[in-house]
Amino acid sequence: MELWNVYDQYRHLTDRIHKRGEEMKAGDYHLVVHVWIINDDGQFLIQKRQPWKIGFPDMWDCSAAGSAVMGDNSEQAAIREAKEELGIDLDIEKGERLFTVKFSQGFDDIWLVRQNVALEDLHLQEEEVADAKWANEEEIREMAETGEFIPFNYFDLIFEMANSSIALKKASVDDADELLALQKEVFMPLYKKYNDHETSPVTQTMERFSARFERGDFFKILFEGVLAGTVHVYEKSPGLMRLHIINILEEYHNNGIAQEVMKMLELMYPEADAWELDTILTEERNCYLYEKMGYKRTGEVKEINKDLTLIRYRKDSNLSKIESL
Repeated sequence: MELWNVYDQYRHLTDRIHKRGEEMKAGDYHLVVHVWIINDDGQFLIQKRQPWKIGFPDMWDCSAAGSAVMGDNSEQAAIREAKEELGIDLDIEKGERLFTVKFSQGFDDIWLVRQNVALEDLHLQEEEVADAKWANEEEIREMAETGEFIPFNYFDLIFEMANSSIALKKASVDDADELLALQKEVFMPLYKKYNDHETSPVTQTMERFSARFERGDFFKILFEGVLAGTVHVYEKSPGLMRLHIINILEEYHNNGIAQEVMKMLELMYPEADAWELDTILTEERNCYLYEKMGYKRTGEVKEINKDLTLIRYRKDSNLSKIESL
């Protein structure tokens, strides 16, 4: 008997448990993962489902997939499914959760893991997996067109993101010294410009900085594999995500990084009905970016000093989301 944790519409874990095979109640959700493994040649490891499988029998699929069992988080579920179905140890340190699909009964986390795996090292789960092989994007698209591959509606997105020069990697407390130094470097020009001794990230203590590892999600922004900045987000209230801080080193400006990261974040948190952020009133370039991304001023204003005023932006429509597989 397989048991699932039950989540609400905002991906909050409830104290209820669901038995697989029983009908889920309206408003209940469970966690699902799809794992795409890509090698250094740009090929994806795909598996063929057994002909007796319920749902897409005898069709090719991503590397591994399944529901998280009770107690699993997303990473643990991805690792477990890859081990069960393919017999391999997934190197989750080389993985990233690209986006999440919120469907009628669950949240489906789509993982991309960059890992070379020898086919002869696979140990396929006979009950579920009939075959496995490497295939490139063109081959997968052709298989989908001929009805051999499950026709996921996110093909364009996953192939685009797999080839993107921009990636988000979860930061850890071990990164704190490096990331605080980066933050101070990024914000030092604004600190000097506005004489902001009260709110500037430049004056933040390590103790206060480290608190963000405990609230929400803190990501390193990688550009072509190199650390280019960071972004911190958290849930301010049910359905409202706050983009707390995004900082990008000056040498990586004008690469469209901030815009792409903001889109990626919306795709990662489909449970959000709205996003909000604060910025400096007189930093017109930043204001232009946020308004271009669909954010609108709320009218909330906070004066820090005679030179510095913070304004609030909110986005509650045209969010980037995928609502079905």
